[in-house]
Amino acid sequence: PLAYWATEAITEVFQNSKLLTEIANPRQGLITGDVNRFVRKWYECSLTNLNLSAKISDPQRIGKWFPYCNGGAYRKWYGNNDDVVNWLNDGAEVKGFVDDKGKQRSRPQNQQYYYREGGTWSAISSSSFSVRYFSEGFLFSNAGMAIYAEHNQLLYLIGFLNSKLSQAYLGLFNEGLNYNQGDIAKLPIVKSEIEDKVCKKVMETVEISKAEWDSFETSWDFKKHPLVSYSTNKMSTAFEMWSKECAERFNQLKENEEELNRIFINIYGLKEELTPEVEERDVTVHKADLNRDIRSFISYAVGCMLGRYSLDVNGIVYAGGEWDASKYTSFAADRDNIIPICDDEYFEDDVVGLFVEFVKTVYGADTLEENLKFIGDALGGKGQPKDVIRNYFLNDFYADHCSRYSVTGSGKRPIYWLFDSGKKNGFKALIYMHRYQPDTIARIRTDYVHEQQARYRTAIANLEQRIANASTGERVKLNKKLTTLQAQDTEIRTYEEKIHHLADQMISIDLDDGVKKN
Repeated sequence: PLAYWATEAITEVFQNSKLLTEIANPRQGLITGDVNRFVRKWYECSLTNLNLSAKISDPQRIGKWFPYCNGGAYRKWYGNNDDVVNWLNDGAEVKGFVDDKGKQRSRPQNQQYYYREGGTWSAISSSSFSVRYFSEGFLFSNAGMAIYAEHNQLLYLIGFLNSKLSQAYLGLFNEGLNYNQGDIAKLPIVKSEIEDKVCKKVMETVEISKAEWDSFETSWDFKKHPLVSYSTNKMSTAFEMWSKECAERFNQLKENEEELNRIFINIYGLKEELTPEVEERDVTVHKADLNRDIRSFISYAVGCMLGRYSLDVNGIVYAGGEWDASKYTSFAADRDNIIPICDDEYFEDDVVGLFVEFVKTVYGADTLEENLKFIGDALGGKGQPKDVIRNYFLNDFYADHCSRYSVTGSGKRPIYWLFDSGKKNGFKALIYMHRYQPDTIARIRTDYVHEQQARYRTAIANLEQRIANASTGERVKLNKKLTTLQAQDTEIRTYEEKIHHLADQMISIDLDDGVKKN
């Protein structure tokens, strides 16, 4: 390549090094031929069909869906572990995927590397080059290419590839943001006597990144929401502790990256060309964010209400398979998997009532009002804390859920589903996809929609009576409320007809089909 900007020191390295391809194997992986058919987000599937810990030594790997390195956003060291691929019976269905003329549409290449530990990068990046370590058990794709080597060699290479040096050398071969295995293969690797020190620092950095990745519920190693994990009865104190933990992690990761940059700059003799400093914007772990973290706490609370999580058990408690009610002693999961979201307290198991009970269970009754105020202030709404929380559930919760469980370029993959009558908020209810049954919609209709209709009729009759006896000033206010209730009553009547049609069909779903199809 014609790289006129390269200094003599940068080009001289090639004379005293080996090319990466001589000591490691950068490879393209499995091309399924149909992503919608063979690839899922791990959280769409039933846990009973997931195998997230397969070993290279396993003679028979049980399960249908296996971890799949498949690209993703700019992130270093660890993460973007979202996708799983159908590799049931050693990929029989993928390997047998042919077109009308019998020509194979899939390309399961480099199978000898499947399930081995490695490092992966996104073939197309919106930012700089970044590599993430993955342990045994993964397959990989052409969007999430991978590099394989003996363990220490692998860590050393990941350290180099995430340093400023790799970006400088990749710029000689490729000025774009497409990083193929051919470019990675040509990078110059200089070995060093302090390889063990580098490997130790890289593994420490990977573990920092993993700890941060696992603190969010979209990680399959998520245990419990951070704000629930601290021993305190005040949410404000829990957030302070979480904020401190995030800051320490962020600063340590930045420090580690700069130390690795310094080490590699010395090894390569490029002190005149490069400096070790890392910009804060390039550190790929999060600092605490009050609004975001309170919203994720609310998401975790809803997960506990619907039985995905429990305050008594770490990690996912139910995502298909056998239901075990004994795992929900501190805070019971909703019995029928239907949680109404109302603009008033119409139901005992209304989402706001359940949420208040959840906060009381986590932090205690004595500090309940203080904690609800903290949550309301963090959400940023006006009015009493419960009103702010109710407005959040009515207007923003589901958009947040869809954003949290979404796929870049492929749309939303929500695991909680919203039944919604329309803009008047006549009726809303959440269900958990993994607990859905063919009679769920019928139960929504008879136990909730009909009940809500009856309450609207009663409320309208009461208002009409009050209006008849009200003063002129009060009558204006009551008429406004009456107009709202009448609009909701009309909306829910139309909705009841639609849901009646669906309820009669007793529709079944197969979790393996994924959110989009279901």
